[in-house]
Amino acid sequence: MKKYYEEKRIRPDVLTAAVYWAIIILMLYEVVAIRIYGEKGAGYSAGSLAIFFAFYCSFVLAVQKAVWVMVRVRARKSQYKNAEENMKKSLKIFAFTGVLVTVVFTVIGINFSDLLLGSKWGRFQFLISTFSVLFLCVQGVVRGYLQGVGYTKPIVISDALMAIVAFLVGTLFSAVMYGYGLKVNTLMHIEEFSAVYGSTGMTIGLFVASIVGLVHTSVSFYVRRNELEEIGKRSAPRYVDSKNDVMSGLRPILFMYASPGIALLVDQVFYMIHHRTVGSKADPIYNYGIYAGRTIPIVITCSLLCCLPFLIEWNRIRARFERDEPENAGEKLSRFVKHFIEITVPAALLIFTLAPSIDTVVYWKGNDFSVELLRAASCLVILVPFAIFFSWILFHAGKSILIVFGLGITWLVHIAMLFACASVGNIGLYGVLIPVIVSFFVYDVLSLIVFKKMLNANYALAVNFVKTLVAAAVAGFVVFLIDMALAKNIGEVLTFIICAPVFYVVYLAIMVMTGSIDERELRSIPLGKYFKSLPVFIKTDEA
Repeated sequence: MKKYYEEKRIRPDVLTAAVYWAIIILMLYEVVAIRIYGEKGAGYSAGSLAIFFAFYCSFVLAVQKAVWVMVRVRARKSQYKNAEENMKKSLKIFAFTGVLVTVVFTVIGINFSDLLLGSKWGRFQFLISTFSVLFLCVQGVVRGYLQGVGYTKPIVISDALMAIVAFLVGTLFSAVMYGYGLKVNTLMHIEEFSAVYGSTGMTIGLFVASIVGLVHTSVSFYVRRNELEEIGKRSAPRYVDSKNDVMSGLRPILFMYASPGIALLVDQVFYMIHHRTVGSKADPIYNYGIYAGRTIPIVITCSLLCCLPFLIEWNRIRARFERDEPENAGEKLSRFVKHFIEITVPAALLIFTLAPSIDTVVYWKGNDFSVELLRAASCLVILVPFAIFFSWILFHAGKSILIVFGLGITWLVHIAMLFACASVGNIGLYGVLIPVIVSFFVYDVLSLIVFKKMLNANYALAVNFVKTLVAAAVAGFVVFLIDMALAKNIGEVLTFIICAPVFYVVYLAIMVMTGSIDERELRSIPLGKYFKSLPVFIKTDEA
């Protein structure tokens, strides 16, 4: 199978963008959901969402990548029959694994939800997310197989379809069930039922999306069965002693894709157990709902939005790896790190400066604790995009050992920091947030060191970071003054609409005048042509 169906293939950067946009839609879905059922409902559903994302990333995205790699390797040798046989074996393996995981997590949800999730009311949502595994478990195999032979459109459609269905169906169910829960509140004289019912409706949306994803993927495979059989006729004879390459290549990919969802679940379990141990009087469900429902969606959305403009550049760096051109790859990587700093640092500073306005704009009403957490977590908008890129490039460069090593060290640091923060005393959700920040920082530093050694890259990290930070800080101070003057008079929404473009203009002007951004770079920046006439006071080698 040396020939692919090129006319049916979509560019790699578009495939990656489809996944990121799907996640952004799901984050917006969580924002809309918390507007319906509030922070308490977000606390009840936090563990369920972590489980769903862990399952989705594992059974769909990670398995898809592993199967895709297997098919591509076999395709180069025209061993289509071997690829097909491995695919069929993998279907059976992951179908069985999905059933087993469902049974195990169902037992955990029924018997230990109160201990692990902080309340028995999170049991329903947890079980719904668990049952979604039955519909997620084989999707990755089929998607990876289709992608391997060149059919990429079904994958993009599936990602978008699942996210949109979850958003629409979940919002409807959440609103209807929340309204019913309000009536139960009145009847039972308990205020929690509305949040429980509303968050249950939210997880039902994810469950329905899982079913829709399976149906779409299965239909996409079925309607192409004749073309797949036609490709198989050009296959070399099947090697009887061939192994299942999917399972051998899956482990590092699975470790990488499952880690974020598992980390969210581990953090919640640790927080709930620690809260119970120290005997705090604060409401752990409500507080964790603020963190999981208000802080995390903004951080993830902004991080992915920072990644989207650079996906083509990522693939160019990957191409240099594949061609074994370390010098060119190192050069492109150094330039990319500079550009990435120039977008992530101001994004983080803008969030830090306008946290009260952003919190109110996104969630309709402000929350002081949410603002504090958002400001503390704003640095993640710098760290998370770098972690996403390094993981992406290490996988595509085939550096499985480095992925496992980096993630292994990061997990050790994360667990150690959780216990270290717990030993300090009752510092609440900061005992969860600080380990997350430190873990991402460690992972990014390790990755920077690895690539510097591997490609002899010269990042000029300190210079680029300080220049960008100073420009962003000045722009941040300007919009801070505007925010202070206008927020109480015209409202947070209008204030943010004014402050965002002012921040952009001031930041870009300072970057141009300090020589941090040259004329060539301005061509690719929105409205950059209007800044070409500004004087440059500090000349650099690049400028």
